[in-house]
Amino acid sequence: MTKKLLIDTDVFVDYLMGEPKAKEFFEQLPEGTFHYSALAKLELLSSKACDEPSIRNSTSAMLSLGKRIEIDDTIVNLAAETKRQHGLSVSDSIMAATALHLKAELVTRNIGEFKKIKELLLMKPY
Repeated sequence: MTKKLLIDTDVFVDYLMGEPKAKEFFEQLPEGTFHYSALAKLELLSSKACDEPSIRNSTSAMLSLGKRIEIDDTIVNLAAETKRQHGLSVSDSIMAATALHLKAELVTRNIGEFKKIKELLLMKPY
């Protein structure tokens, strides 16, 4: 069984900005094998760069290759607890809670912020 991966927004940004290591990372992932939070979609599509239709379209196309995880009450409650206990931002708390709920590895370059949460599995992609 393939391990579950939840991709953090920063890794998507790197890919969309043309970072070669991010491109290599995504190319080795089979289609449909990664997850992303609805929060990541919001963060990406609300960026100023997405004012440009071609960037907005490529962002949506990239996300369509993975599985979106909605932010339900279970994730909200876990995120609130994570924020209280570890002092993370709301967005980082949601991302961590989503990974914990899925029992997935959180793929992020922001390891330092998340390593406070001992039960969270982390992967630095490059």
